[in-house]
Amino acid sequence: MKQEVYSEVDNSTVSPLVQMSLRELVAAIVCGIGVGLMVSALMLIMNKYLFGTVLCRTAASADCSQAPLYSLIVSMVIGAIAGVVGLARLRVFRPLLTVIASAVALWGIEPIVFGMSWYWAILSTMFLFGVCYGLFTWISRVRSFILAVVLVTVLVVVTRLMLIS
Repeated sequence: MKQEVYSEVDNSTVSPLVQMSLRELVAAIVCGIGVGLMVSALMLIMNKYLFGTVLCRTAASADCSQAPLYSLIVSMVIGAIAGVVGLARLRVFRPLLTVIASAVALWGIEPIVFGMSWYWAILSTMFLFGVCYGLFTWISRVRSFILAVVLVTVLVVVTRLMLIS
């Protein structure tokens, strides 16, 4: 009886990036735009009807300046939860890293957004979230987790510096 031996040695190398099609990237950007719409709408509604009403009474007028910040914090947390769920349903690689990086990068947009009219505030927030979700989804494709975290951290710092200036 003759036995054959097969060699299953694969000489190909593994790519340092996880495969991502253009369709998947666009889906992540659209998810970011949806989260931006939700965050900006919640921020404006909660500022006007919840925190603005409670904190801007005559007895507590010193806390009135904090109402936009509180509405931003609550809407960003709700938006981050929705973003993780959305990106996980799209099967994006490392959705939590993308959402945390986007939330940290856009954490201080309250002074920028509340200086605009409501429709420009919603459009600019949607644009910023879409860009951040697309950028951080694309960067987090790196197979090495440590390298992905370092790259994302550098980009978060650059994004924060761009928004502050």
